[in-house]
Amino acid sequence: MKLLIFILTILFTLSCSKNSSKEGKQYFIFLGIPNKGVTVYKVTKNNNNKKIYYPLMRLSTNTKILLPVGTYLLANECSSYEFFNDGVKEQKVVLSKVSLQFQNKNKNDSNSNPINEINNNTHFENLVGNTYNSFCYDPLDGQEHWFTNKSEFDILPGKNVISISGRNIELNLHPSLFSDKKISLWPLTLSSPINTDSSKYFSLPLDLSPNEKKFVISSPVNGTIWLQSGRYQIEVNGSKKIISIKDFSNYEIKLGVIRIVSPKNFPIEERLKAGGQPIFAYINEKVLFRLNTDYPVFPGKYRVTLEGTEIEKYVDVTENQVSEVKTRGALVISPPCLEKYDKCHPPSRITIHINRMPFVLMTVMTDMPFLVFDQKYEYGIEGIKGIFKNLNASEESVKTDKLGRVKIKWEIRYTSGNIKTDFVRFEAKSANVFGKSIDLMFFKPDEIYLPEGDFWLSYFVGDQNLVLPKTRFDLSLAGGATKEIVVPIYTQKAPEGQFSEKNKDSSAFSTKTTLSPIKD
Repeated sequence: MKLLIFILTILFTLSCSKNSSKEGKQYFIFLGIPNKGVTVYKVTKNNNNKKIYYPLMRLSTNTKILLPVGTYLLANECSSYEFFNDGVKEQKVVLSKVSLQFQNKNKNDSNSNPINEINNNTHFENLVGNTYNSFCYDPLDGQEHWFTNKSEFDILPGKNVISISGRNIELNLHPSLFSDKKISLWPLTLSSPINTDSSKYFSLPLDLSPNEKKFVISSPVNGTIWLQSGRYQIEVNGSKKIISIKDFSNYEIKLGVIRIVSPKNFPIEERLKAGGQPIFAYINEKVLFRLNTDYPVFPGKYRVTLEGTEIEKYVDVTENQVSEVKTRGALVISPPCLEKYDKCHPPSRITIHINRMPFVLMTVMTDMPFLVFDQKYEYGIEGIKGIFKNLNASEESVKTDKLGRVKIKWEIRYTSGNIKTDFVRFEAKSANVFGKSIDLMFFKPDEIYLPEGDFWLSYFVGDQNLVLPKTRFDLSLAGGATKEIVVPIYTQKAPEGQFSEKNKDSSAFSTKTTLSPIKD
């Protein structure tokens, strides 16, 4: 009797097992490398026929579970696989792998296999100075997952994409077969004669398809980036180079170094107190460099400019060499305002020129130290265009030059006929001061600044219908000094009825007095 009951129990259990399959359940087997996991989602659709994913469980490899009939999705951070469980046939899915292989050219034996695997991936990830970046899109929400120095990826079957060193790897793996797809990476190293911890170089892949996302991989100088074969733009401190990474290559580029040097004792604190800013430099008008700092760059020719100016110098950089760009300090001081004067005009700005050309390379306030390169320059003064003086500069600190002040009294003298004053200007006659000013407008400047030196005050007096005789007065102006001069302005005497109205205060400076215009 007991035996009969036991047999009936077994038959009932088997019947239930068969009915479970018929009632919409079947086993699902998930295989792969041990201790790997995915998330299982139940897939349904809403009223708009849009798929909805409901998370059911975390599932580890080498697990067998019973699932109801329906559509399911397996997903991890970089891949997904959708399948339908029909409740009849047992489903089997294998989790595969993508491995990065770090290759190198075999330098010892040219007849041997040119690929020499230089590492064990487990240990290579811990080496300093090696960079290999990857990213993928989350299969559910499309978010980007970024990885630095990750050498293995768990990949589900079907069509999936992962980007390695900036280039897409498209996968289409069989659901029931294990695959260990290997991606070969090749080394690129930028070496510098000076180990600069702050400098990095960047790699941007070229020739990508429209659907490939461009992203940059960076590494410290003297470190190594591992790349797939292809064309890349490499940039370090604003200098660029396009290279082709090829299979079986070991690409190493030797850099040079740019160092922009300021005078050892340049008074930067004095500059800041005068309202100035710290001084920086640009290379090729793009990348800002600090002074007295080493910057590795590709060998080549570079245009170096001081920030906010057209002060420039070209420098040739060679590999494994430090190329110094020297600057010099200068300072132009304005004259003091003497107590006998109620007030003085604020000094004009200084303009820096080269080769006696009129275009301005830089403007700077007086009493503020500034830098130029180790070349010959001249300086002028805003408001008195045309007068230049050779600029003195120092390699150790600053060289100082002083301006002088000229106070002008425009003295009106009435005359009959066409006798008038015209073309009032200053002309330089010192060895290191040259040029002549533009013609001064009557009464407008009652005070001007000039470089220290010897000048002529020139103007013409005579009948404008005839030749105007030129008058010159010597003017020797010391730095920091103030000189007073009188410029006679001859103009036609007004009729008696108008004299009191137009010229009742002829001795004072007035911009309202009607005088002959200055000729062009």
